[in-house]
Amino acid sequence: MQIKSFKNDSQGKVSTPCYNTDINNKYMKTIKNKSQKMKTIKLFATVILITLGISSLKAQTTTSSSSSSSSPEIEFGVKAGVSFSTLKTGLNAVTDKSGKIGFNAGVFARVGNTLFFQPELNYVSFSDKYKFNSTAFEAKFRQLNLPLMVGYKIVNTEELIFRVSAGPDLYYNLRKPIAPAGFKYSDLTAGGVVNAGVDVGSLTFDARYSLGLSKVNKDLGQKSNIFSLGVGFKFQ
Repeated sequence: MQIKSFKNDSQGKVSTPCYNTDINNKYMKTIKNKSQKMKTIKLFATVILITLGISSLKAQTTTSSSSSSSSPEIEFGVKAGVSFSTLKTGLNAVTDKSGKIGFNAGVFARVGNTLFFQPELNYVSFSDKYKFNSTAFEAKFRQLNLPLMVGYKIVNTEELIFRVSAGPDLYYNLRKPIAPAGFKYSDLTAGGVVNAGVDVGSLTFDARYSLGLSKVNKDLGQKSNIFSLGVGFKFQ
């Protein structure tokens, strides 16, 4: 609700109402945040539609070339889950660190049979609270994540697959988190990821640990470590 104030001119008439500036600024900030979220949702929806299109094309190609059974298997899928992060640092001025549960969702491809290559594109959301020189901050991350993993299927049957994989992964900030004055978070960071998963038919279940190798904030010395659980669906 906006607060209006009225002023009288020299002739005693009521002038045009003046709106409270602080409330207007908050309203404009809310509109800007909603616009940012809509852009992220549109980007992710586009990725999903592209994946579904590729999956449909793959199904048609598989049907038309069923005679080449020796070629590497290609699978596509979607997945979603929860993430828990911690920002580790050796800086003594950073205290009372605590992470909050976020979520992740994305698409993946899996190329190969027993030995496979699995690239992914994920949207990741998480946040961390900390104090810097006794002042509280909450860094909220909205990122695109690109893992590039090589894996091995320890158990590989039609009904059940148990697999492990590892590789590098990249994170790109869609929106820079709030940081102390004079400090800023990096747009792009790199890390390594280890994953263990089970496939039951078309359903996939994964547990993953991502170790930050580059600093998300060089001045604060922070590196992100993310543990996540996810459920997915393969298009076969």
